[in-house]
Amino acid sequence: MRFAIKQVGVGSERLGHLTEFVRSPNCAIETPTAALMTQGGSVVHLTAEVLAKVFTNPQLLLMPLSNTIKFEQGIKAQGEGIAKFAGLPQHIVCSTVNNINENTPLGHFEMDKVPVWSNNGKKMITADRYMDLMELFKPDIVLAIADGRVSLSEGHKRITKSVDRTCNMLNTCVNRFKESTHLQKSSLIGVVVGAGNPRKCEACIKQVLQHKDVISGIAISGLTDGTEDSYNVPMEKLEEIFQRVSDAIPKDFLRIVEGSWNPAVIVAAIQAGFDIFDGSYPLKLTNAGLALALKFDVNKKSEELCIMDMSDIRYKESFEPILAGCECLTCKKYTRAYVRHLLNTREMLASVLLNIHNLHHFDQLFYHARMHITATTYRVFKEHITKQYEIYRNNQENIPKETEGVQENDTPIKKIKVREDSDVNKINNSSSYS
Repeated sequence: MRFAIKQVGVGSERLGHLTEFVRSPNCAIETPTAALMTQGGSVVHLTAEVLAKVFTNPQLLLMPLSNTIKFEQGIKAQGEGIAKFAGLPQHIVCSTVNNINENTPLGHFEMDKVPVWSNNGKKMITADRYMDLMELFKPDIVLAIADGRVSLSEGHKRITKSVDRTCNMLNTCVNRFKESTHLQKSSLIGVVVGAGNPRKCEACIKQVLQHKDVISGIAISGLTDGTEDSYNVPMEKLEEIFQRVSDAIPKDFLRIVEGSWNPAVIVAAIQAGFDIFDGSYPLKLTNAGLALALKFDVNKKSEELCIMDMSDIRYKESFEPILAGCECLTCKKYTRAYVRHLLNTREMLASVLLNIHNLHHFDQLFYHARMHITATTYRVFKEHITKQYEIYRNNQENIPKETEGVQENDTPIKKIKVREDSDVNKINNSSSYS
């Protein structure tokens, strides 16, 4: 894989492209962009055939080990890697150890091991075991194993252990990567943790950069442990972290952000120079029955919020698309009233149609970001998106809990509950962090 910077904006924002994938030599991916979140090797709610209609070009797919480790024996027998095994050989696979946004029990760490919560329970994974699996899975991009499920509010002791584990395991990953004949077609990404403690984060970055001749980029983790509370971070603090990490690493490194961050955080990270984002945010909205409806034209304003609750009674007789002008398959064929009906009757099609729209619209966020970087007007675009999200957030804070999501008979609507393969909520053997 080769990452090249095409243009740098007025600030640190930049346009880049990923090319020279050995498995897909004709594939080119423009950045900034998002990697689609997968569950069990598939984009959630979409078959491979539907995915091909939503995105006609190859996409980055984020495949966490936590929900793909169950395929180990099948992939070993097949011998052609996880992309072919999952039936998505035309797409680019990025593997990481955990989906940060899965709800898992706290703790369970051991020295130089990380817990992977699969549908078969907890598995303690060493760096050697992780690299064994990566050699078997043959992803295009490998994020080094790291102790990254840490929020910014963690104490000094927890962050110190996170950094120490991550650095020790990175050394093993680099050595194994250099020696591996099976990963010659892959690129290794170092992971930076400890962002909540500037001194520890700096030490982690220095350790990662000792291997700058081997790794192709960095991923910043340790910003959230996946809980809702850990996402309630002041924007000023996140912007400072993004810029601090960005300034400390080589300009030609690919930069990845883990976590299900909202559009306001994403545009801030893009301005700091980050390139690839965790694509779980649109799935998070879909599972809550919400539709993303950002306005990308900086010269136009709308009274509608940038996130729509599709179960709201106001859409009962709304026979227009979810978003006027949207070119997604859902908006071309279906109405708000129909999507609302599917949500109220608990039809699985509701998740399919909502996810088609949310994935398409989320992709459009990055498309328009790239267009504004090209035109050197990105700062205006960032302020436009940030203001929309702030209006939505303030609106949600002012809505009384008992009036949210009301049906015609005034009974609360339950949000969609999607079963995850790694249903770790049923696991009760949790303990405190070591």
